[in-house]
Order: sequence, then C-alpha cells, then structure tokens
Amino acid sequence: MEAPLTGNLKKLLESTQLLLSSHNNKNQWHTFYPIVCKLAEQYASLYKQNPAALQAQLNLYKTHYSFATNLVVNQCVITCALSASQNYDKHLTELYISVSLVEHLCVANQLNKLAQQQTFTNTDTKMWQLRHKLAAKVILTSQQPAHQIAHILAKLAKYKHALLNTPKVMLYDGASVLVALANILALNVTCNAKQQHISFYKAVADLYIRTPNSFAQRLLKDLVAHVGQYVPGSQVVYADQTMIYLATDSAGRHIIVNNANTKIAWYRIKASLEDGSKAWPCNDDRLFLKVWDSEYLHIVHKSDDTQSSLYELVKQIKNQQEYSYKALNTLLTPYPNVIKSVCHAVKQYNKELQPAKDLRHSLSMVGYDKAPAIIQGMVFEQLVNSIAHPLHTFLCTRMGCLVNIVELLVKHDKNLQSERISLSLYAYLYYLLINYSPEVSRKITLDQTPNKSLDTPICTFFGINNVDTPHLTNELNELLSSDPWAIALLKAETLPKKQLDDSAKLWAALKVVAQRVLKPNQPLTAWQQQILNQQLTRHGWKSEAIFYQSLQQLGLHNSI
Repeated sequence: MEAPLTGNLKKLLESTQLLLSSHNNKNQWHTFYPIVCKLAEQYASLYKQNPAALQAQLNLYKTHYSFATNLVVNQCVITCALSASQNYDKHLTELYISVSLVEHLCVANQLNKLAQQQTFTNTDTKMWQLRHKLAAKVILTSQQPAHQIAHILAKLAKYKHALLNTPKVMLYDGASVLVALANILALNVTCNAKQQHISFYKAVADLYIRTPNSFAQRLLKDLVAHVGQYVPGSQVVYADQTMIYLATDSAGRHIIVNNANTKIAWYRIKASLEDGSKAWPCNDDRLFLKVWDSEYLHIVHKSDDTQSSLYELVKQIKNQQEYSYKALNTLLTPYPNVIKSVCHAVKQYNKELQPAKDLRHSLSMVGYDKAPAIIQGMVFEQLVNSIAHPLHTFLCTRMGCLVNIVELLVKHDKNLQSERISLSLYAYLYYLLINYSPEVSRKITLDQTPNKSLDTPICTFFGINNVDTPHLTNELNELLSSDPWAIALLKAETLPKKQLDDSAKLWAALKVVAQRVLKPNQPLTAWQQQILNQQLTRHGWKSEAIFYQSLQQLGLHNSI
C-alpha cells in the first residue's frame, strides 16, 4: 500500500499528463475547468504539505513522462514557490497554478517537438502562435467562471516578451508577471534532448539581470530566499561521491542520499556541498516519489500567525465600551507595533503635530472615548498589511482615498469621529482580500446606467461587481461587534434608496464623491446630487463649491 504523500504525488503527475493529452476531445471541454481547479488545489496542498517534494521535480526529469508533462509540472511547481514566497493566499495560488496548467493545454505535441528540435509544420506554427487563445477557448467552454484564467492568458505572450525584450513597457498586472516568470524559468530548467537547459539558479540570475521590471526582480529575489541554498533533487558531491540533496532540517543540517545501491543510504551533514548541477534524467521512483514519506524528511517549519492574532485583537476592542489605561495596556502589550502606530497616529491631536511618547501619553492626547477607534484603526491597518496581494500597494492607496473622503465629509461635524466611521472601510477591504482576492482589480465596475432602487456597492471601487451580502454582514458584524456605522454601511448597499437613514446616506455620499474622483467622466444622477447636497449641509459645509475646493487640495486621483 502506497504511503499518503507518495500516492498523492504520483496521482498529481499522472493527472497532469492526462490533462495534456485530453484536449482533442471537444465533448469533454466543458469538464476542463473543474478538473483544472481540482488539480491546482492538489498542487497547492501538496506544496504546502512538503515544499521540497515538489521542488525536487525541478531537477528530476521523469523519463517515463513526456517533455511537455515535465515542463508543465515544473511551471506549476515554480508558480507554487513564487506564490509561497509572497505568502499569497489559497485562492490566488490556485488561480495562478490553474493558468500554468492551462497555458500549454493545446500544444503538448508542439512542446515535445521543440524539445527534440524538430521542425514545425505550418499547422504547428499556427497552433503555437494561437496557444493562449485556444486554451482560453477550451477553458471558457465551461459554464463556470473561468474568465479570471482567460484574463491572465490573454496577457501572457505580451508580458513574457516585455519581461525579456522591452524594458520601457509598464506591466501593471502582477498575476501575469508571476505566471510569465514561471513559464520562462520552466522552459530554461526543464531537461531537453540537446541538454541546452540550465540550472535553476542560473536561470533565475539570468532573468533577474535581463528584466528591468522591479516587481519581477522582487519576485525572483524572494523565490531564491524561499527555495534556499540548494534545490532538492540536485546532484551534489560529498565524500568524493555524487549524491542527491533532498532538504535542510531546522538545525541547518543537509539531508542527502546515495541511491547507487539497492537500498538508499541516508546522510545528515553540516557541510558545504558542491552543487553545480542542473536537471537530470531520472527513472528512479524512489527519488521523486517514495523518499518523501521518510521520517527523515518530516521537517516542521514555524508558521506566521500574525494575521490570526491581529484578527482576534481587532474583535476584542469594542468602540461602545469605556476602557481604562490598565485594560488597554493589557490588551496591547503583546503588540508593540500597534502601540507604536497609535503613538504616531495621535499626532494630529497635538498642535505641534508631535507623536506621543507611549500608550499613556497617547490616551491623554486623544481621550479615552476616542482612543478605541484609533487603536482599532491601527490594528486594522496592520491586519490589511499582513495580507499579501499583487495589488497590495494600489489597494492601500485606494483605501486611503476613501478614508480621506470620509474625513473631509465630516470635518466640520464635531459630533462625529472620522476614525470610527472609517473602521467599516478597513473591515470591508479585509473581507474582500480574504474572500475575493483573485477578483480584486484596478477596474471600477460602476454601471453606466445606475440601479434606480439600490445604491452602488463599495466593492465596485475594487473591481468586484457583487459580494455575498449575508456573508459580508455576518463578517462585518463579527469584526466590529455590530458597530452602528458598519450597520449603516450595509444598509446603504442593501436597502432601497428611499429607506436610507441619515447614517446610511453619509455612506451614499461617500460613494458619490468617490465616483467624482475615481471615475469623473461618469455623470451624477439627480438622486446622487441630492444626497451629496443633503449630507454636505448636514455636516456643516456652507456650499458644494467650498467642499470641492477642499477636496481638490487633497490631491486624490484614480491612481494606476
């Protein structure tokens, strides 16, 4: 009976081979999307379980599989490694793996010809040139939402060319950059008949020097740091013998094996290894399958629980509750970075704009009634920053734009604390990043013909048309303990316009101003103009013109 990892790894390789040989049957095209998603999930799961087992596939060319299969496996493994190096979540990782699986879906035969340096026929050339369009056509046959895969496929050829040959082209889609890098590296490291491939680190170094794209360079640097000094599966020299490097344990000892005999000999050593090897043909099932179930390779790595601890902290702080210094100090002492951020955030309450010295000083500057919202805001900010995303900087910039608009709208209303209102925005963005990370984009999906009964949801400013409203309601209420402003935000997105109360109308006014800033060519409706005028008057603005003058001074814009 096969052990769990061995069986799953073998099934993964066989399923990849089967996928590449199945595209000719058009009657099965509608099943490809769920199959690809399931296979991507298996790649991500196995990589999380044992990264070295999959990394070893980069150096172990499996001779009983075709070149195309080895290439696609390598590209999926590199995609896993790039995603893991950035701490991307499960949704993003599986999306990028899916693209890597689909990219060569229709050209397996052509890939094999390339590896053997056979001349392409006219049909081969046409197939190769249209490979991404063909793959998109196959995957979009499914009734399920495969548009995200097709969206990345549409850019791949352009991005790959730009990364290698066109230094002045700006590349804004981090997802396409990541998959293009994985493809370039896989093509360079996968064994071929003429032995023209290169080692993994040489491939990374050559690409790093060649590409001027800063995001791509950061990905490559982080990839090297993630994989480590030696790639599993490398042929290394130890005691004048060629052995196979498998992993490095938590004590810094290298685990290597000698497979020259019937029984594999294991070594655990602390020494520098000679490693100049590149991928090599291997027909030994023990190396790319069975060794990974050994107890020697059960290496426990520390996991980063920053996100979960911040999540629990943000739920503990209640805006409706009065706190003493002792209670707040007890809550925040395990989070020195939060205290540091709070000390910096309260400087706007100081005439000299000087940050506070410590938590007690912060509380004395803002008062105990305003402190919980400021503290929770800092926790939210760090919570959002702990979630990795290719568009992270852009998303934080757009969030900052919305927060600045809120602050300006209530600037003259002394009864409202802008920090408390904006908490709901941070909770909303956190929800989107956790549940809709692959769909988040720079696009603003405002409808040209606005809904006459319901207001535009805030998610449209982050490229998402709709969210699961009941789920969003539950999550925001759990995070913010049914905060009145969170309830008002949800009303502004779910209740008919005629039923909105004043608090909900403030959120509607925020979206009106955001639309004027982020999508200025789209005119306001009569209802939007009416809501804005009402809220400006209610919150102390003498005229719309004065408000817009102040808005212009903020320097907000639709940042790319």
